[in-house]
Amino acid sequence: MKQTSNMKAAARFEEIEVSIIRQINALATPLTTNLGLGEPNLEPDDTLREMARSVAATGSWHYTANAGNLALRAQIAASLEGSFDPRTEICVTAGTQEGLFAIAQAYIEPGDEVLTPDPGFLSYDVLVRLAGGSVVHYRLDPETWHPDAASIAELITERTKAIVLNSPSNPTGSVIPEGLLREIVELARRRGVLVISDEVYREIHYGVRPASAAGMGRNVVVVSGLSKSHGMTGLRLGWIAASADLMVPILRAHQYIATCASAFSQQLAEAVLANEEWNASWLSRAREQLGAQRKAALDAARLHLHSELAAPEGAFYLFVPVPVCGTLALAKSLATDAAVLVIPGIA
Repeated sequence: MKQTSNMKAAARFEEIEVSIIRQINALATPLTTNLGLGEPNLEPDDTLREMARSVAATGSWHYTANAGNLALRAQIAASLEGSFDPRTEICVTAGTQEGLFAIAQAYIEPGDEVLTPDPGFLSYDVLVRLAGGSVVHYRLDPETWHPDAASIAELITERTKAIVLNSPSNPTGSVIPEGLLREIVELARRRGVLVISDEVYREIHYGVRPASAAGMGRNVVVVSGLSKSHGMTGLRLGWIAASADLMVPILRAHQYIATCASAFSQQLAEAVLANEEWNASWLSRAREQLGAQRKAALDAARLHLHSELAAPEGAFYLFVPVPVCGTLALAKSLATDAAVLVIPGIA
């Protein structure tokens, strides 16, 4: 039956397609070496599985407060730089993606502009557009993959609502130096602009722990979680930290998007953060494993692609130049002909 005009999809979705990342991932088979999704190959050890069993056997399966269990919010607040009131300045979310969506819905309106990194995580642009805003890209320096504060300043207009920062970066693995991070936060404060700092990869680093924007200004909203650092991507456990006045509309949006994050995931996160000795050991082992894989990837790029790349300082990505023009076609060919799944930079 022909679709009537009343059954048309919302206009805001007319130019929103399934992401290239997911399109490429759909080509995977059980035999594919999948290097595509932003997911670490970290498997739970016996201690983490025992924590999960205990939570499943004894924990509550009921709704939590919209913002999350207060005990978990207190643990998160204690882990952050700066001073955050767990009652009013922390919100536990169903992963960082839901957190970013809630922030966009809370603050972005038609006519607003949001500055996002290029290259950067594709969801930033889509979430801005879904909220009715316009995306303005700021370029990352290809030598360091750092943003440039002066260039960002030139892009800020009276329509600029927010600047999105991501450190460590997806897809470059770069880390924004603390001085530069403070400079951008202060620039945004002077111009009356929000800073949305995505720090979900912060615990995955290969040297000095990356600086956090938390506590650098009352105009900062920080997003993070356990998905990447603890291989808990499917459990959807993230959080937002922001000053109480900034949090009010975010929490309202979160309430109607997710009600609350999974009670099971919240209680497991409490157990993880409470077991400080195990948690420190887990993170150390995760960094060691991912560091070895980073070296293997750099060696492969040098040997097979003749690319001498600086070692990424964080996350678990390698943004590699390849000696062909059509990287999307190359990615599809690798997936179908070689059973190796990678993501083209155009994504």
